Parts: sequence; C-alpha cells; structure tokens
Amino acid sequence: MNAPRLLRTLWHLRTGQLGARTLHEFGLRLQPVFASFTRRRYRPDRSARPHPLTLAPPEGEGLARALATGERWRAGKVLHLGLEADRTDWRASGMPRLFRYERHYHSELVALAALSVREPPWIADAIALLDSWALACPPGSPDAWEPYPVARRILSWAEASALAPQLAPLLAPQLLVHLRFLRRHLEWHLLGNHLLCDAAALLAGAASLEGAEAAALGKFGAVLLARELKRQLLPDGGYSERTAHYHALVLRDALLALSFARQRGWPLRLEHELSSMLGWLLIVRREGFDLPCLNDAVPQARLIAREALARGMELDLLPDTEQHQGQSARLRETGWTIVRDDRHELLFEHGPLGPEEQPGHGHSDALSYELIWDGVPLITDSGVTSYQLGPVRDFERSARAHATVTVDGQGPDELWAAFRAGARGEVLALPARELDCGGHRLRGSVRAGRAGWVHERALVYWPRRALVVLDRVSGALPGAEILSRLCLDPRWSYPGELQGPHPLSLQLLRGAVAGAVCGGLEPREGWVSEGFGKPVARTSLRLRADGRGQCAYALCAAGVNISLEGARLIARGPGFAAQVTLKPDGLPA
Repeated sequence: MNAPRLLRTLWHLRTGQLGARTLHEFGLRLQPVFASFTRRRYRPDRSARPHPLTLAPPEGEGLARALATGERWRAGKVLHLGLEADRTDWRASGMPRLFRYERHYHSELVALAALSVREPPWIADAIALLDSWALACPPGSPDAWEPYPVARRILSWAEASALAPQLAPLLAPQLLVHLRFLRRHLEWHLLGNHLLCDAAALLAGAASLEGAEAAALGKFGAVLLARELKRQLLPDGGYSERTAHYHALVLRDALLALSFARQRGWPLRLEHELSSMLGWLLIVRREGFDLPCLNDAVPQARLIAREALARGMELDLLPDTEQHQGQSARLRETGWTIVRDDRHELLFEHGPLGPEEQPGHGHSDALSYELIWDGVPLITDSGVTSYQLGPVRDFERSARAHATVTVDGQGPDELWAAFRAGARGEVLALPARELDCGGHRLRGSVRAGRAGWVHERALVYWPRRALVVLDRVSGALPGAEILSRLCLDPRWSYPGELQGPHPLSLQLLRGAVAGAVCGGLEPREGWVSEGFGKPVARTSLRLRADGRGQCAYALCAAGVNISLEGARLIARGPGFAAQVTLKPDGLPA
C-alpha cells in the first residue's frame, strides 16, 4: 500500500466519510455471516399498500427504446454497458461489477410497464421479471442488496407502479422493506450523486405507498434531497461533479421525486435549483442534443437529458433560456467556457477535478478543449468506456486521453484505483478577452499537485478561421518529455497532414511532431468512447515541446496562415488579417 498517497487521498474527505467507509466495508464483509438474519428482517411486508400515482408513458424515441428492451427481454436477453447476457442470470458472475449492478436496477421493468400501457399482455412479462428476481436475489444477496442498486431499483419500481397500476399492489410489500433497508444504509461514505440518488429514491418510493411509516420515510428523503442538492449544486446551475452525464442523471431522478411529491401534496421547495439545472443543460447541449463528454460521460447521456427536459417541461420548470441556446457562455463555477458561432464551437475546460470529497468521476483534463468545426467534431474528449479497475480505466482518466499536456506521461492530478484521487492540480482561469476580427483569447494555468510543474495554456480562436493553441510548461525536471496532445474525432486522421470532412490544416508553430497512435492498446492511447463497452479507434497526435518547454500549433481553414513573428502572432487569410501581441513568456496577455 502506498501510505503517502493514501494520506493525500484521505486529506480531502469530509468529516465522517472515513468512518462511514469503514462501516460500509465492514458491513459488506459480514453479509454472508448474517444472510439468514437479513432475509428475515427484510422479507416482504404484506401490510404495505400502494398509493396511486400517475406518469406519462414514453413516446417517440423513448417508446422505441422501451420496445427494443422488451423484445430483447422476450428473447431471453438483457443488454447493459454494451454487454449482452441471459436474462435469468441475475448474479452475472464473470461480468464487470457495474454490469452486475445494472442488472439489479430493473430498467427493464420500467420498459415493460410502459409497453403494457399500449399492449396489456406485456404486464405478464413484468410480473415474471419480479418473480424471477425475488427468487434469485433474496435480501442480503451480493450486489443486488448494496445501497446504490437498491436505490436505483426503488426508483424503477416507483416509476413502473405509476406507469402500470396493476404492478403497484405486487411491488408495495417489497418496496416498503427496500425503503427501510436504504434508510439504514445511506451512502454517507460516497456522498455525491450516490447520496442524491438515495434521497430521491426514498422520496419517490415512499410517495408510492400509503401509511405513516412511508410518510415519515418520504419526509426524511425530501429533507435530505433538498439539503444535498442545495449543497452540491454550483452557482452557475451545474452539478458539482462536473460531468454532463451525471448532471442529467441527478436532475432526472430529482424531477421524478418532485413529480411524485407534488402528487402527494408533500412540500419540496426545489423549483429554483431544478430550474437552474435545466437551464445549464439547455446551455451546454449541442446540435442533435449531444452533450460534452468531459469527465465520466458517454454519448448516450443525451437520452437521459431528453427525459429530464421532458419531465421539467411537464412540471413547468423550464427556464427562459432561448436567448442563451446556441450562444457563447462562461460557466464559471463548472469551469467551462464555450465560444459558439453558428455551427462552430470551442469548449475550454478550466475547472477543478471535481468536489473535494468526491472526485471519482473526474479526469485529469485541466486546460483541455473540444472543438466542433462547421457541425463536425474535430477535437474530442475521451469520455468513458469502463469503470473496471485496470489499464483502460487508468487511461481514460489520465491526461493522455485528453487534448492537453503531459509531463513524462503524467497530468497534474494523482489518480489511482478506479475512482480515487490523491494530490490534485490547482487550476486558475483568467478572464476571457475579445480580439480583433471577432477573435477570442482564453487562458488558464494548472500547477501539478505533486510534481509542482506549471502548465500555462492560451487559446486564440477566430471561429470559422483558426484556433491557435499556445502551451508553456515551467518547473519540470531537466530532460522531462513534455507532450501536447491532439485527440482527433474518428472522422479525422493525420497521415502527415490533417484529413477529414473539411479542408483544414494543422500548422506547427513551436515544437515538433513526436508521432501519432490510432487504436493502440499500449500505452492505451488512440481510443474514444461511443458508450460503455464501445471504444472506437481515433488518432491521437503528439507534439513535443521545444527546449524552453513551449509548444504551439494552429488548426486553420483553407487559405488561412498563422505565423509567429517576434513578439506577435500573425493571422492572415482571404479578407482576414489579425495580430496578437505576445508577452516574453510566449503567451498572449
């Protein structure tokens, strides 16, 4: 065990997290010992009675996805994280841990319940799912009865009960004991989105039941949800883990809980917070409802975001953000600056790794960027394909997977295991500046948490014409290899020159090309995520800094030329000429 690294990790935890983690791990190890007691304690309570709730069934794309899930279920299969398995294999031995968790979320039950609204025979499939699971996974079973799968299952059961009232009396006896279990096993050791999910599940599940006990559990869930959401929400409306994927997931869960609380007449004053989160989502969404894939995120998060926005519309919470959609924005607390011009977009990432106490979904991507050129992604973030401990997870969290700088292969953050972080980089963003000819200057710096070197980056962007990237690293050890990476979307390649859907050029201003890799297995470079379990090969180009630790390059439209002339950056093109003064450190002011 690396004791210093462990201490650097524990230093950032909130009061009580370490003790909660110890109790959680201790409880998991005692599960087999107390299995018979757990089964007796949490056997179905036949006194539980459902409370009727309503939910609009999915339409369009949502209905099509439900139908695909239902047909796969009838064919004897389930699909999670890009992996297919036998629907009767509830233990899913040999599968990754997250897949085993997903098996117990019961997303298939929601799909079957939604289909039964239009075609009643689907209800028999839903009942069969519940019977099969209850037989295979009694209370205390591994994976199925960990807090997070329990919380997600409660949300699925509450949603299924509202969609298909025939299921409500069957679910109520188990739903009540699930709520009791979750109340005793809240994820204080993780906090973050896990605790928010627990709170939303307590509220939504309790609203689905009659009785004083359910009402008390719902009240507790409402207080916890309101408190944690207010604590974890950033002033700019973003979610503190700084991933659009988990932002949409947290928002969708909270909106479901709010919908059910309103139907019960239970007070839950979260309209301001949820409206702010909806506004943030509207600001960052792209054409086709794609979302940025920074940190732990997959492209399919757009489906969750659409569900959240549809629910926000039903609850009359959508903010008036028409003037912001498709426009530039600086999300100061999230740490994202977005410059847009019609179908051109630059996203500059200058935020922290994540919340101090929960950085597990953050990547070492400080000062990285994504670039969309005339509607086509050009430079893209890696996203994520796996949460499984190992080289894939290590790579996807590392600076090597992002359009930023590494020093001897390392970024500014000390990442380890699958979700741990020791020392963290200290990021500073300078105010953006407007330049001549419609240009923009974005600038920031990051100090490496352990090594102490400093990476400074400036982006000079003229939409439709050119993006210039200027990097400078100081404080690195003599002889250290300093590389600036260009992570190209799979539609682009670099066989000596940039090739892709548009006629663009890569112009090297400082430094030298150090090579490119596409789909390489070692050292795990050259991949981008199309979803969990779906890595796609893409070219990752490496540029080596010069002897002063400086590297500079430009991505230019046809006919545009960029040059460095003394202390000036000169840009020329058809009907276009601009210059930017550089400081002695080689970066613009």
